[in-house]
Amino acid sequence: MFAVRLQQLVGGAIRGWKIRAAAFLGITRPTLDRYLRYEAEGRLSAIPEAILAKVGIHADGEAATAPPRHEAGGSPYDMVNLLAAGLCRLQEHVDQHGHIQAPYPEALLRGFNLAAALNIERGTSYPVDLASLVRNAMSPIFEWCPEYGDGQESESFFASLLIEAGAVTPDCISMAGLAEADAEEMFYQRLIAACSEIDEAHGQAFYSEWRRAVIENPVAESHAVFLVRYETLRAWTSMTRQLVDFFYERIPEIHAEDGKIALCPLSGTRLRKNRNRWATEMRDPAAEKMLRERGPRYIDHTPATLELKRPVRVFWALPGWHELRLHEAVMERGWKSLLWPEFDKYDLLVSRPGKTRFAIDVKDHLSPLSLARSLGNVERRRRQKRVLVIPDYLRERLPLYKTVFRRARRSALMEPEVIMTVSEFLDVLEGQE
Repeated sequence: MFAVRLQQLVGGAIRGWKIRAAAFLGITRPTLDRYLRYEAEGRLSAIPEAILAKVGIHADGEAATAPPRHEAGGSPYDMVNLLAAGLCRLQEHVDQHGHIQAPYPEALLRGFNLAAALNIERGTSYPVDLASLVRNAMSPIFEWCPEYGDGQESESFFASLLIEAGAVTPDCISMAGLAEADAEEMFYQRLIAACSEIDEAHGQAFYSEWRRAVIENPVAESHAVFLVRYETLRAWTSMTRQLVDFFYERIPEIHAEDGKIALCPLSGTRLRKNRNRWATEMRDPAAEKMLRERGPRYIDHTPATLELKRPVRVFWALPGWHELRLHEAVMERGWKSLLWPEFDKYDLLVSRPGKTRFAIDVKDHLSPLSLARSLGNVERRRRQKRVLVIPDYLRERLPLYKTVFRRARRSALMEPEVIMTVSEFLDVLEGQE
C-alpha cells in the first residue's frame, strides 16, 4: 500500500519514480529504500507517522485519504518560484529553531517533484534534493535554469541569486511571492487593517509611527519597547501588542552566545556567523565598515527578546534605515519632511513655503534593471515633483547606475523618472536656499 500510494502521488514515468518520491517526502534515497523494505517485511508501523500521513495512510495500512493529484503540469519558471518559496520556509526553520525541521515545506517538495518530472520529460538536470539546490541557489538563475527566462515576471530575477552569504536573498523572498502569498503585502495589509480600526484623524499617525518603530527596532528586548518609546503606539496599546505579535517572533536561545545577542552597530539587525565571522544583513558598505571598526553591539538575550520577521526586515527595516536618514537630513536643512504620507503613497513628502514640493521614493535596489522594471508607469501629480532617490553606495558600486536605469526605462517604453543619489538630492535642496 505504501509503495503503491507513493507512486500514485509522484506520477510521471515509472523510471526514476524513487528519486521523485524521496524528494516529495523530503528524505534521502537510502531512507526511502529502508521504508520500502519495512513495508515488504510487514513492518509498516516502523515508518514514521509523519511520512505515512504525507502518503495518506495509517500505520495499520488503511487509507486515510484519497491520494492528492500530482501536478504534473508546470514550467521551469513555476519550479524555480516554488523552490524559492521552499528555501524561504527553510530559512524560517533556521531562524526559529536553529536548524531545518522535517518534513520539508510543501512548496519545496512540490518544486523538487516538478523538477524531477521535467528532468525525465526534457532531459534536464534541475535540482531534486536540497544539497544540489543550495549549490545552484548560490549562482545566478540563468546559469542553472536558463528556461526561467520564459516566465511572466522572469526579467526582474533572471540574474538573481536565491542564497547569498548563507541566507536567502531579498529576490528569493520576492520570487516566493510568485508561488505563494506575497509576504510583504501580507504585512502591509495587516497594518492597514489595524489603522482602519482607529479613527481617521489618528490612523495615518499610527501607520507612520509603526513603520518608524520597526525600522528602529529590528530587534526588541520585549513588547514594552513599543509602548515606552512611541507615544502614538502607547495610545493604542491593544492594537500595538497585536501588531508586535504579528510582525515579530521570539529569538531562540540557540542564536545567543554567552547569553548575548550580537547586533549590527548601524542597522540594529541581528548579526549571524558566516564562516566564523560576523555578517550583517545590511548591504550598505558603511555597515560592514562600522562592524569592522567597532565590532557588534550586544544586548542580553531573554525569553522576551523579539526579532522582526525576515520579509519585514528585508523590505521595510533595512531600506527604511535610508529613508529615516534622508528624513533627518532634510529637516536639518530647514525643510519639512512627512514620512509615508497617505499610507505610503510616497516615502517622504518634502516641502518648504514658496519652494518646490518633492514626492520622494527611496529605492535600495542593487540592480538598476530590476528597479526600472519594478516601477511601471507611475501616477503624476501637479503639486509636487516625483524623485527616485538611491543611497550613494549604489552609484559608488556601479557608476553607471542611473544611466542603465534610464536606458531600461526607455527600452521598455515607460515614462522617464528623475533619479538622484541622496547627496545629489540634498544638494538640490541647498540650491533652492
